[in-house]
Amino acid sequence: MNVKEELLFRCFDEDLNDDEMKKLFVDLSKDDDLRNSFRNMLRLQHDLQMISKPTVPHALDMQMKTLSSSSRLSNMPDRPLLRRIVSKKISLSIPAFAAAMLLMLLGSYILATNVAVQKPKMEYVYVVEMPAYVVQSNYNPIKNN
Repeated sequence: MNVKEELLFRCFDEDLNDDEMKKLFVDLSKDDDLRNSFRNMLRLQHDLQMISKPTVPHALDMQMKTLSSSSRLSNMPDRPLLRRIVSKKISLSIPAFAAAMLLMLLGSYILATNVAVQKPKMEYVYVVEMPAYVVQSNYNPIKNN
């Protein structure tokens, strides 16, 4: 593969900077073979984008999951706990997993803010400043003679 073809492939991978892109288009204007390769690759890219994605029937999907889990179990005979968990054939969809994670986050937030942390209590202290008073008395105790 020469340098021009490499630039062409990198163009379709969107891996060219501005200078390399300019160089590629200058080469395309001068080279007929490179221009034909570019047209063919554009046509191939368009055709690939037009192909509809096949849908896998649900029954086939479940059979494949069953086969893959049983083959994994046969390779791990010394793990009875894992065998019991996988033999239950528990499947979890992405939305259910996301909901479970959201509930766990919400639960941990509630625990952190309400249960695990003691709420601060407000206390009021009043400072009262009074002027000083001098109390004088004329009290004389009675003396017994």
